[in-house]
Amino acid sequence: MTEMVYPYDRELYNRLFLNCYQRQSMVALAERVPSVYQLFHRCLVSTDDILDQIIKRQRPKYDFESDFFAPEDLARIGLVAEDVPVDTYAEARSLVLDTVHREGYVVLVIDVFYLPHCPEYRNEHLVHTVTLRDYDAGEWSLVDDNPASVLCWYRYPEEVVAASFDNNQRRRVRYFTTKDFDAQQAHHETAMAFATLLDTHHDSYTLLSEIGDILTCPWIATETAISLLHDAFSIYQGARSCLLEYVRHALGAPDTHAGIGRIVERAGDVRNHLLLGKVTGMVDSGYMASACHELKGAEEEALSLLRRAAEKN
Repeated sequence: MTEMVYPYDRELYNRLFLNCYQRQSMVALAERVPSVYQLFHRCLVSTDDILDQIIKRQRPKYDFESDFFAPEDLARIGLVAEDVPVDTYAEARSLVLDTVHREGYVVLVIDVFYLPHCPEYRNEHLVHTVTLRDYDAGEWSLVDDNPASVLCWYRYPEEVVAASFDNNQRRRVRYFTTKDFDAQQAHHETAMAFATLLDTHHDSYTLLSEIGDILTCPWIATETAISLLHDAFSIYQGARSCLLEYVRHALGAPDTHAGIGRIVERAGDVRNHLLLGKVTGMVDSGYMASACHELKGAEEEALSLLRRAAEKN
């Protein structure tokens, strides 16, 4: 097994906000559909949603629900998400080969237990996705995370890929069909959709204003609270980083871009502090309160700037 880093925007297409399927799909789509950045207008995820799903309901980070990949957003840029359930790799094989030949990739839902490059290999069963890119001489070239969450090339015999697919609980083949669309119209319609999102967006910022109460909650062990908050701020930083990409392309507002950029940077500082806290079992509550107070103000300012920029766009 050889590993070679796949060429992609590692800063944008990370695993902070996007789950494995969304991330691998976006990397493939970005190579084929220049307007794919428009999907990032959905990344104005409220901190209230993050608080509810990750802290209160303790959902796994990879299972965070949002409207990213909403069918209407995909349709504007000529995309339709296909999610085909099949019973076996043998049944899926012709579809997989045809899709790779036509689209240049296909995403399989698999079990990491069977893939040697995964840390869980022969130790743990986990549902995951990989992107198949090329088939030659009985072997698949695929793209997947390495243990550092960097997308890399791997090459496996077809029977290894088949085993990872057949022994997985969700045997699905995923890809996007494409059709012609009017790029200027898509830009305009996405801008209108984003303006509507801004008009209806509400966020109490409780995650930021009551961070101390979350850390000292008597119903959650400190170690658990730190771990949950690390996941929460990973999603928060990642979502704002993706939103920043939409602003950069679509709004042409330097002050708004700079404001969201500062949020991304500060949220990253908080996430790193929480990462250290996962190791030590403690965090600096004073630092957390101060940083989150700063983030709340920055969020309120950024929302105002976004609404102003959207009106001009």
